[in-house]
Amino acid sequence: MTGTDASSETRRRWAAFLILFGLYLTVRGYRSFEGDQAYRFPIFRHAQDVRLFAVDPFVRAFDHFNPHRGYFALLDAAARPAGLAAGLMLVYGLTFALTCYGLDRLAWAVWPGEGGRVGLTAAGLVLVAQAGNIGTNHLFEPILLDRLIAFGLGWVGLSAAVGSPRRGGWVSAAAVGLAGLIHPSVGLQLAMLFGAGWVAWTVFGLNDGSSRARNAAVVFAIGLAALPGALLNLRHSNLILDGLSAEQIRLLCAELQSPQHMLPHLWRFPQWLAWGCYPLLALLTLATARGEAVAPEPARRRIVVLLGVLLVGLGGAWFGIETVGHLRLTLFQPFRMATVARGLCLVLVAGHVVRLWRRETAGDRLRAVLIAVGLAGDRMLVVVSLFEATMVAFDAARRRQMTVAPAVRIAGFGVLAAGVVFLSRHDTESGHVPVAAAAAATFALNPLVQRRSWAWSRRRAAFRLAAAWAVPVAALGANLIPDEGLTPRAKALRQTLVRRCRFAEVPVDDVERLAVWCRSHTPDGAVFIGPPGPKTFRLWSARNLAFNRAGSPYAAAGLADWAGRFADHVGVTGPPEDLVSAYLRDRHGLERRFDALSPDGLASLARRQGAEYVFARASAAPEGGADAPLTLLHAEGRYAVYRVEPAPRPDGRLAGAERVAPRE
Repeated sequence: MTGTDASSETRRRWAAFLILFGLYLTVRGYRSFEGDQAYRFPIFRHAQDVRLFAVDPFVRAFDHFNPHRGYFALLDAAARPAGLAAGLMLVYGLTFALTCYGLDRLAWAVWPGEGGRVGLTAAGLVLVAQAGNIGTNHLFEPILLDRLIAFGLGWVGLSAAVGSPRRGGWVSAAAVGLAGLIHPSVGLQLAMLFGAGWVAWTVFGLNDGSSRARNAAVVFAIGLAALPGALLNLRHSNLILDGLSAEQIRLLCAELQSPQHMLPHLWRFPQWLAWGCYPLLALLTLATARGEAVAPEPARRRIVVLLGVLLVGLGGAWFGIETVGHLRLTLFQPFRMATVARGLCLVLVAGHVVRLWRRETAGDRLRAVLIAVGLAGDRMLVVVSLFEATMVAFDAARRRQMTVAPAVRIAGFGVLAAGVVFLSRHDTESGHVPVAAAAAATFALNPLVQRRSWAWSRRRAAFRLAAAWAVPVAALGANLIPDEGLTPRAKALRQTLVRRCRFAEVPVDDVERLAVWCRSHTPDGAVFIGPPGPKTFRLWSARNLAFNRAGSPYAAAGLADWAGRFADHVGVTGPPEDLVSAYLRDRHGLERRFDALSPDGLASLARRQGAEYVFARASAAPEGGADAPLTLLHAEGRYAVYRVEPAPRPDGRLAGAERVAPRE
């Protein structure tokens, strides 16, 4: 390939990824200032201005141990020129590009004979994958998180290492180092994976003929690169365990704070089944490639060995957590690497999907489409994987000219039909609808797709870009246009677009709108209490919040205080074991106890928590007389904010709320 051709191919690939980004924003959206950002950004805001959240117990718990320092430093640098919202979108776009670049290079190295489509296919499969997220970490998400950036760097490091260990070792070390600065635990886990992979490649002779000394130097460099992030972000990490016993830490952290991340026995059975489908599809891909005499590239062998190392490590992690009960291993959350395992499997599966599509028959293209569609749901992926397994058996029987081949094919479509019926009766996500729609659309549209030319031209590229970015661009305009002066229908359309892609700090629900009101109409140092569930009030109000379930510290002292406030909010007066048991049994029912509190109960809770204001459901404290414990200040839809009135003392004087003392 000439230099001009290579440059043109590079431009086409990046144009394709730009189109893919627009499609992702259109389908999945972009959610900022909510979710995990809603309870992390107050820590970031406090670091920028210590007057904000000065007495917030959650925010101040990060004064000494804060593993998000590198992430916050990156956000601060990006936000200074044009504000946090613009900085977030910039870093999110770069993270998307980083992820696509790493996956593209990795897929090209593993499937060099499949052309440029395989990289785009691998990235597309990773972006649609929602099934099998054990450990609750998605491969890619519509919100910027520190782990998302670290994973993007990990894909770049993996692509360099798998593609050429001789030249890529130093790139891998740099990727690990940067990932560790952004997210220390993911950086350490990637360093362990890369180091173990290099050792395994050396054992199996897959290191491009590098000497043992060079391999040892690369492993040492990877370990050394992980140190700065660990030293910077994990200073004072002894505070995680200081002050509580191991059993108390396990109870509060692993079972109450983040059980969805740490405890495998709590993950749903369909999640486990769907996660197991990823290695199954990878094995089917390798079997098909072998049957079709596809050359076993060294990079493909390396990724298979790396995947094997990762699966063995995850098996050991499961044993250590569930059987041994190792506390530090549990807190390390090793099942984050189950996300990387899914990505490696999808890179392998991408080659299979491309080959199926190139056969151009409706049946083979249906298989390719269903693999992509099935990745969106747990039960869907199980059904699609079983169907694909029978069709791979059909391909093998047909190559060997076996008489049972037609029967196997009929059985495969019977499995698909039975799966659709099962989904229609048992899948809460209605997975039968996209599976049936994909099947109908593939058979109906395949003749049209075959007749059209899909070659690139400037005109076609411009049209595809415009179509992919129509909704995000409209959402950007909606974020910048205020509600004032719009008709009710225009307001509803604006809200729909803003909810799809929130590029600016625009409130979209009652809690956020109420919080914005509080930011303008309550004192800067005001302390609030509110329902345990909603995550966004602290960030959007820029006010101190005594407790929120999602806003839980990492250090033992802060964790104990948080658990005590949790129990107080939901009326659990027994030992912490009672709170944890009630939480695991019925979390939503437990949190609804706050909504059932009377005005006197809310006022009493506020005083105990050192708060002067309450935000709760609008019906929590109806208008009362002059001696009412709460005074309504403002209502916004389902929620309202109240001022806590001073309580009379035995001597007849009035007592206000006891303010939470700021930590030194």
